Amino acid sequence: MPRSSSFAPDFYRVVKAAVERAVALPENKNADGSINWNFVDSDCFMDINPTEQCTKLYYELWEEACDEIEMEIA
Repeated sequence: MPRSSSFAPDFYRVVKAAVERAVALPENKNADGSINWNFVDSDCFMDINPTEQCTKLYYELWEEACDEIEMEIA
């Protein structure tokens, strides 16, 4: 099954940039230094503010971006 980012590459770049910004914020880290993905999710959703029609696609792209970032920092 193709990744959602292949259907919406421009939107994916916007989502990934928002995730990268949110991951870099100290307040989005747990005490042990790990990422608090719930806080990242909240920041990204507020930053992008997807319309009701785009919410499903937004979360598919958000998951892809988070997976990619997790692989980069592992």
